[in-house]
Amino acid sequence: MTEGKLIVQLHNFSSINLCKEFTKIALGLGARDIVFSKAVGTAATTGIPIAQKMAHSNQANVLYLQEIKDSIDLCSPNEIYLFIKRPFSKETFDPVSIAESYLSGKTVLLVFGGADPGLTKQELDLGKPIYFDKVNEIGCLGEITIALYLLRQNVES
Repeated sequence: MTEGKLIVQLHNFSSINLCKEFTKIALGLGARDIVFSKAVGTAATTGIPIAQKMAHSNQANVLYLQEIKDSIDLCSPNEIYLFIKRPFSKETFDPVSIAESYLSGKTVLLVFGGADPGLTKQELDLGKPIYFDKVNEIGCLGEITIALYLLRQNVES
């Protein structure tokens, strides 16, 4: 069985700390490809370089792009999942099916919105909007932690 590629993306954020923590969590839970898009202010000028340094130290990759569409064009994912609040999605996060896609050799992109309210309607149309069942609003750091932890469990079992 050939493993695919898992890419995590943080979109639309302005906090250096959010950028650093997202990177730390992603790397700590095994992600090797991280994309940042629509970073503004000091998140773009200071946060991204810090994330790049962290990734380099962990033999991981960081891309900094304009939009979600750019990462789709460059990374050519087979499946795109956009994490969003429950009212904006009908489907729940299914770590088993995503892990199966990854293990079958597919490239999977997980997109997390860094600012409230998250992602726009146009951005949600780029992939499959999903939410966590039985979890209230926990922000993108909580979302990436749960998502990668559950995916890792399913990939390793």
